[in-house]
Amino acid sequence: MSVLTVERHPWQGHNQFAIPYPSYFHPKTLSEMLTWQNTVRQRPRPFLFSFVGGTRPNLAKAKVRDHIVTQCHASERCILVQCASGDARCHNPMNVVEVMSKSMFCLQAPGDSFTRRSTFDSVLAGCIPVFFSEHTAYTQYRWYLPTERDTYSVFIDEREVNEGNKRIEDVLAGIEEKEVEKMREVVIGLIPKLTYTHPNASGVVGFEDAVDVALQQLSRLVLDESRSLVSADI
Repeated sequence: MSVLTVERHPWQGHNQFAIPYPSYFHPKTLSEMLTWQNTVRQRPRPFLFSFVGGTRPNLAKAKVRDHIVTQCHASERCILVQCASGDARCHNPMNVVEVMSKSMFCLQAPGDSFTRRSTFDSVLAGCIPVFFSEHTAYTQYRWYLPTERDTYSVFIDEREVNEGNKRIEDVLAGIEEKEVEKMREVVIGLIPKLTYTHPNASGVVGFEDAVDVALQQLSRLVLDESRSLVSADI
């Protein structure tokens, strides 16, 4: 049995397949999708990086968040939307996407779990995601993300940040502008298949969304399993 989930178990989820968290954008037509992509492509991005989230006291896997908040506070090139429990700002789609649309890079740190809906918000905003754990995206969404992770994201080992060996701003500022533009274009190109079309969309939408990708991959799994059974019987 195959299980579709927004977060698979990194070590024991052999029959689990991660699919994107639903975002705030559910287009009905290809025209709506292209308009959105062009909008985020043309947005000015005056800030180098941003973080939308809060700290997680006494949660070891979220320790890097403490350092992210501290470093973002200390930088004029970072937008910080620090979320406390029940803070409406972090659940306001317009606010979240607006912040990310002003940023070149969006920090995606583990919290209560490894994965974050914010990862998909950042892609929707055309903001290059920065990961601190491989289990936030790389070991999760293999059906949806490019194999070459450097083409669309930045990875900074959380241990390097926690131990004070790397400053996030220094790493991101060291990436050449042309490379940033290439990465952003890849991110914007990922938006269609990480999006769920509107349930009221009718006819052929004109692009493959997250459901289409999942159905195609499940069909391949069934076909591969059928071939394996046939081979075993021969």
